[in-house]
Amino acid sequence: MKSVKYLEAVREKYGLKTNAALALKLGKSEPAVHQYLKGGRVMDNETCLAVSMALEFDEHQTMQVIMAADIDRAEKAGQESLWTVFSKRMAATAASALLVAGVSLFLTPENAEARTYSPTSTVASQAIYVM
Repeated sequence: MKSVKYLEAVREKYGLKTNAALALKLGKSEPAVHQYLKGGRVMDNETCLAVSMALEFDEHQTMQVIMAADIDRAEKAGQESLWTVFSKRMAATAASALLVAGVSLFLTPENAEARTYSPTSTVASQAIYVM
């Protein structure tokens, strides 16, 4: 189960020893948390948000928690989640972005410096009047 690792991360971050302490931290019942951890139940979106808030995740990391729970839910039902396809596409996009960033860093000149502009031609120093 992909989503259980996030529950374990909350437990580890706050040093929670029992399921009761974890349930209290997330605002859930102890039996529900026990079921999440044992795979009998998959976290709903509200629980995913509580986990994300406890871990102080940003919106992208929060989506990963929701995605993991949805993938677990689909696997439990014997189906393939659309998130599985989406996460593969996200990984490909991230790899492409890293490749572009790497190439652009390689091609950027090291000693690029800004210069101050000083007009030296006589045309630039003359005023032009438009009527």
